Amino acid sequence: MSEQETIKRPAPHWLEERGIVVALFADGAWIEAQSRSGCSNCAKSGCGTGLLSRRRPTRLAVHTDALLHVGDRVCLGISVKSFLTGTLIAYGLPLLTAALAGGLAEMLVSAGHVAVPFVFAGGLLAGCLMSRCQLLRHQRQYQPILLAIEPA
Repeated sequence: MSEQETIKRPAPHWLEERGIVVALFADGAWIEAQSRSGCSNCAKSGCGTGLLSRRRPTRLAVHTDALLHVGDRVCLGISVKSFLTGTLIAYGLPLLTAALAGGLAEMLVSAGHVAVPFVFAGGLLAGCLMSRCQLLRHQRQYQPILLAIEPA
């Protein structure tokens, strides 16, 4: 059985990213995601895609039993469901708690009272803390997995 066969192939609803193994640790590897620039003009000019491609590369810790070596090209993936759920928790929960706190403050005190923005900010902070706790509790669910080791 080859290495390629031991790695789980994804269902059709996965987001994939290519990367290179840059370091190894006990039960996995650090993968540097390859940056994507839009076009040659994006890399030269100041468009958003060009600016993002010039920033420091993204490194991801991927836990796997596969035999990897520094320099291997790999394909990583995360299910669309996990990606969307994680996004809703990270962004939606803080916004929801902030809106609820601000709305509640508007109902309890007069509209436009000086306390309303502070209550809104407190709701935003509480939502950020709740989302952080939720994401840390289910951390493995929201991490990418190794889908394939690409041939050299």
